[in-house]
Amino acid sequence: MKRSQKIAAGVGAVLLAGGVAAPASAQTVTREDPAGDAPARIDITRVRYAHLDDRVRVAARIPDLGAAGTADLLISRFEIFEAGYLARIRKVTGKQAKVSLLYYDHFDLRKRACRGLTGSWEADKIRLKVPRSCLKGHRTTYVFTQFVIARGEPFDEAPAVRRLKRS
Repeated sequence: MKRSQKIAAGVGAVLLAGGVAAPASAQTVTREDPAGDAPARIDITRVRYAHLDDRVRVAARIPDLGAAGTADLLISRFEIFEAGYLARIRKVTGKQAKVSLLYYDHFDLRKRACRGLTGSWEADKIRLKVPRSCLKGHRTTYVFTQFVIARGEPFDEAPAVRRLKRS
């Protein structure tokens, strides 16, 4: 199993073990995450999820964001992340961040083409935007969303929204 698959499997296991938050019915939901629960360079303090007519997006605040790492926005039609999409942004020190869309089917991560997928790795914020047209099978009225960031083995996960309603 590739390292990226191990990370996704580990994230999935954590989510299934209870890393989910209370349901929400608004188009945009903000969640706070306690400071100090992860290494500073990946310590999420606030995340804002939005489920719009044409896209799902996240903006995550990490006050001391490092210059490298991997972050995922998990999107699924299920109330827990048992299968669905990962919008991934990967940053290597000194290089531009790269975004990709992957599909997780309980066993593997498979890369998917997605026109319009965007992301940014800023001084203290990560943003990802995924067109709903790329979410085949998961373009439902409500989606599960969660933001996760890692650098090597340590990771931090923001509180999830189990039912983020499309506006």
